[in-house]
Amino acid sequence: MHNSWPMKNKLVLPALLVLLLAACNKDKFKTEPQVTIKSISPTTAIDGNVISIRGNFTDDEGDLDSALIVYKWYNGATVVKPGIGDTLRYTLKNLNLPEKTRQADILVEFELGTFNNPDMAKLPSVSRDTTATLGLILKDKKGQRSNYSESEKIRLLD
Repeated sequence: MHNSWPMKNKLVLPALLVLLLAACNKDKFKTEPQVTIKSISPTTAIDGNVISIRGNFTDDEGDLDSALIVYKWYNGATVVKPGIGDTLRYTLKNLNLPEKTRQADILVEFELGTFNNPDMAKLPSVSRDTTATLGLILKDKKGQRSNYSESEKIRLLD
């Protein structure tokens, strides 16, 4: 009697690998944007400095509309609101990305406390030595929001 089980195993394994690879690829590009902050610089800033956050994103439909930047000032481990509003909105034009971009590196820059560059987003000055983080949320044209990704802490000096 011939056993056909080894032949079935040879067919099942490749089928499982195809399904696994398809599932992994599906997670990479989702309908809602996905974002990751990779770095923030400088690690210490004073008024007039430009603060840069770098990251990357994916968006299956390539219909990004804007970025929301959430800034947090800390008093020890406690988040302290820096004043009126703690969110800045960047448009797709400000992000310098072509339309229909599905995956790219992203650079968002801010000026701390001064108005030297009228085209750059402003972060409020600090009145004392402060620890801060910047977070990023991407929005697409349908209003879907990405995950929230936050930078490492940096130091802001008065």
